[in-house]
Amino acid sequence: MSPRYRVTLTTDERQHLEKLTKNGKTHAKRVIHARALLLCDAGENGPALKVGDVGEALGITSRTIEHLKKRFVEDGLEAALKRKPRDKPPREIKFDGTFEAKLGIVNLL
Repeated sequence: MSPRYRVTLTTDERQHLEKLTKNGKTHAKRVIHARALLLCDAGENGPALKVGDVGEALGITSRTIEHLKKRFVEDGLEAALKRKPRDKPPREIKFDGTFEAKLGIVNLL
């Protein structure tokens, strides 16, 4: 089966990603995503490894890599490296008297 999204990095993009991976002041997830893009690079300078091999080497799932490749192809390099913003805010949890009573019972046990 052919890959759905083909990552081909330009020389500038490749240099930028290599710099990110060697910087030492970059968040771990961003470094892993940069390394994944470098390993998936199907251009003339890239190794063009299979998604499964990249996932095994970096300790991430192939689904994560496929989503990363999709963001790179559709939205560009910076969008692929950034965390996607939430579509809706997190659910607000309200504590009522019943919950607090149960919590008090659990603490006593």
